[in-house]
Amino acid sequence: MNRVNERSFPRERPETEQQRPRRVNGWGRVAAKLLIVPFLLFFSLMIGLVIGYSVLGKLPASEVFQISTYKHMYDLIFSGT
Repeated sequence: MNRVNERSFPRERPETEQQRPRRVNGWGRVAAKLLIVPFLLFFSLMIGLVIGYSVLGKLPASEVFQISTYKHMYDLIFSGT
């Protein structure tokens, strides 16, 4: 018996069949998730701070990004300890 004829070769695709575009697999997908998720969390935090400070607190939104605001809050919280 001839073993060459028994090997399985990859089946050739007909030329009329269109090839599917390749999707990003493996490291590309993981890297995208590792970059997008922290960015979205940070963006959501900033939007929440601005809405909470300016809409609910009725104070200027620009003060959210000043470090003196958070130093003042820290002093108020930990003044008795």
